[in-house]
Amino acid sequence: MEFIVLPDHPAGPGIAEQYGGAARVLRHPSGRPWIAGAWSDADVVHAEVGRNSLAVLGSSSVTAERLAELLRGVRTVYDVTALARQLSGCFHLVASLDGTVRAQGTLSSACEVFHATVAGVTVAADRPQSLAGLTGAGIRDELLALQLLAPFGAPWPLNAECVWQGVSPVEPGHFLRVGADGRGRPEKWWTPPEPERSLAEGADVVREALIAAVGARTASGQPFSADLSGGMDSAVLCYLAAGSGLPMTTIHYETVDPANHDPVWAARCRPDLPDAEHVVIPPGAMPGPYSELATMAPEADLEAPLSLIRRATVEFLTATVARAGSRRHLMGLGSDELFRPSQMCLNAVARRHPLRAVRHVRAKKSMRRWSWLTTMRGLSDPGPYPRWLAAQADRLAVERRWDDAAVDWEVAAKMPLWATADTVDAARRLVRAAAVGEPEPLAALPVQHEMIRLTRINGTMVRRASRVGEASGVSFQAPFLDDRVLEAALSVRLADRMAYGWAKPVLSTAMRDIAPADLLARKDKGDQSPELFVTLRRHRRELMDFCDEAHLVRLGMVDPEKLRTVLMGLHPDARHVLPFDSTLQTELWLRSLPSRLAPSGLTTGGARR
Repeated sequence: MEFIVLPDHPAGPGIAEQYGGAARVLRHPSGRPWIAGAWSDADVVHAEVGRNSLAVLGSSSVTAERLAELLRGVRTVYDVTALARQLSGCFHLVASLDGTVRAQGTLSSACEVFHATVAGVTVAADRPQSLAGLTGAGIRDELLALQLLAPFGAPWPLNAECVWQGVSPVEPGHFLRVGADGRGRPEKWWTPPEPERSLAEGADVVREALIAAVGARTASGQPFSADLSGGMDSAVLCYLAAGSGLPMTTIHYETVDPANHDPVWAARCRPDLPDAEHVVIPPGAMPGPYSELATMAPEADLEAPLSLIRRATVEFLTATVARAGSRRHLMGLGSDELFRPSQMCLNAVARRHPLRAVRHVRAKKSMRRWSWLTTMRGLSDPGPYPRWLAAQADRLAVERRWDDAAVDWEVAAKMPLWATADTVDAARRLVRAAAVGEPEPLAALPVQHEMIRLTRINGTMVRRASRVGEASGVSFQAPFLDDRVLEAALSVRLADRMAYGWAKPVLSTAMRDIAPADLLARKDKGDQSPELFVTLRRHRRELMDFCDEAHLVRLGMVDPEKLRTVLMGLHPDARHVLPFDSTLQTELWLRSLPSRLAPSGLTTGGARR
């Protein structure tokens, strides 16, 4: 699916014609083009009542009749907020109300809205390069340095910056409002809920939200597929989806690591899903990490460098499930960030409910073998967000301390060891400039802020993976990322998110009587590091070529000798090698850019057209 959203303005028809290639068009009640692009009937639900129209583009269970019924109660763009809360799934929601447009995506960014000024009016789109094509925008070279930050990219709000000049994403919890005069501005519609629900009440709300989220993926009646890794998260979705009565294919990747228990748990679950077709991918059959090194073929999605996904792996998976007839693939991504209690959660509980935290603090101290001084540092206040952000600028190149208990607002972003001094300096300038603007965090509590931020990172992964899967006609679906599920998880009391001896108390309680009790009690988690080291050995020659020929080396952003030393070195675990993912994906993206947009080096601002 791909589309742009046009204002109900005389400039609209001309922009639609300039956009070109629009296989389908929905029109404002005035007759002017409203939404232009390409999509299937299963992905769009549209209703029109008088001079008002509403479209849901994505995965939902709402029917056109129900949408029309809801639309009858809408008078202004602000009424759409209450309407949106009655819908489950993952979708763009676009309204045309007597000449005014409202466009919004998801809180997770799995469905994102971008906007830019085209021919003097505000135009929205589901991908920024569509808008850049209309405006002739160039790349913001000054943002290149941020693309190398690991493990999750730049800190908020820099991670929301668009690399295309003049194109902006709509901020989380905001919608884009465009008046009849063609002028648009984002307006806020959502704030995080307070964590006030008890475990019992919160688990019931989570349960209802997940049932609805999975139902939104099966409502189309199309065959679907789902991961069955053996972990709790993907298995829960399989159990929820099994009642749909639709053809389902489960996918399990066997690991090269004999100590990984995921295959045992996947085998334990299969008899409970007798109507599904179970596909097991043997070790070595799927392209491993860094398979792109063999060809260094440029990626087709120009939005930005891919983040935390590997193109070759996604292409293999979508081709596999497409042969089974699947058009939507369910994955358990996002559950850890919502339901596995983090050090930030323990910090918040200790500061709000000290007595309830004592047992958990003692357990964490014993498990990590921390001193009491280290333990108490993990219970300290990280301070205001802008001050924390400013401090990160000086720490970008400081080696990460894996045994550090101190709680930050986010998992600190770090430059890889092979980044040059110029690259580090460029990133520092951007982080400092962002801190000067005193940005507000995504939520008042660090634990809530990080849950939302990581949910958005996961949403971007799903969105970009679906772009890769378009060639096979498959989209990726992550029900844990849906707005209603995120809200439900955020609403549970902090102290109730932690239970001694349980990995995910809220999710386990929510899924009781749906998934097996022994699965819900599982506390260990599979490690994929062995596959990474196998692939490093397999692609040793290509790695050496990469160090010598990369655009990033030519641009002075990467030191080839330091990179070679890390990639060819011996490491006790994968933590020193994992930052190479962002470096590789940035290189692939640079190679995919048209020559007129190719950067000539690091800059401090501006763009080339």
